[in-house]
Amino acid sequence: MSLKDTLVDKLEKQVDSWESRLETLKAQFNEHKAKAQNEKATDDLKDKTKERIGKLQDDIDGARDKLKELKESGESRFKELRGQVEDWFNDRKS
Repeated sequence: MSLKDTLVDKLEKQVDSWESRLETLKAQFNEHKAKAQNEKATDDLKDKTKERIGKLQDDIDGARDKLKELKESGESRFKELRGQVEDWFNDRKS
């Protein structure tokens, strides 16, 4: 084998090695990219869930406050509170 052939062979093997490594790196990159996108989606879902939990907790706290008011109210105050409570419920249904 000539020096030229040896050098060509060596260079072809190196290129093949680099191409193999490049494919591995691309695959790793795509895995990391997919994982990052999945984590972002997971983070978004966590944020939305926390927001919904917070809103629900606020609604529960508000309902407890209204319930306490209703329990402590007299007849005249009850009529006033009844409309407020009905409005409060209707606001939360939509």
